[in-house]
Amino acid sequence: MKKFLSFILIFWVSFSFSQIWSSYGIKVAPENEESVVKIMDDYFTNNKVEGVTVSLYSIMFTAADLDFTHEVIFSGEAEAMANLYVPEFQDTAWQLFSSKINNFADNVFSGQGWRNFNFGETMPFQLVITFEGDWEPINKWMDMSKQLNEKYPQDFRSFAAGGISVGGPSNDASHWAVTGWKTFADYIENWNNTQKFEAENPAYVKEKERMEKDIDYSSTGPVTKTMRVLVKQW
Repeated sequence: MKKFLSFILIFWVSFSFSQIWSSYGIKVAPENEESVVKIMDDYFTNNKVEGVTVSLYSIMFTAADLDFTHEVIFSGEAEAMANLYVPEFQDTAWQLFSSKINNFADNVFSGQGWRNFNFGETMPFQLVITFEGDWEPINKWMDMSKQLNEKYPQDFRSFAAGGISVGGPSNDASHWAVTGWKTFADYIENWNNTQKFEAENPAYVKEKERMEKDIDYSSTGPVTKTMRVLVKQW
């Protein structure tokens, strides 16, 4: 069994983007969920990782072959994230924390990557889509999304996207996008809110249509889709 939060040495200086993340999908039995939350809360409340945000998510909906119930994500600037993966970080407190967690959680997958952009505050209900395709159209889509979200903010949802360097729920996926909402009701109303936004912003629709004419989506497609909710963040 792989140990939860197994360490992988990564040369951070090779990445083009400074916002880095590490993700760990774990499987927790329902009767152990409260114990896992308490162990994480006790450790990260008293052992802040400077410059790094730690997020614990509970998986709401996912495909049967993605056999994980929770996801732990570490994110921050490259220099701060690199400190997680040095021997000095594995002190007695961390070793005790890891030992406790391993009694209640099985590691399903781990992954690492970067964030191209993030719009809006962290919203708890999130749809995560990983996808694959040629880098040229994906980069064009990233640039388009960044420009449109900067020019035409959509406050009824948050939106972030980036790439996957290694691992994750599937080896096929190379990029990801996360859309978030404050409530599940907002998630359900997303299509209606999007239609309303487009009706109120015809310039956005025209600009998006113009930019998309230069993007060939034929080589791109989704790999996994997961709905999750934020349990706690440190």
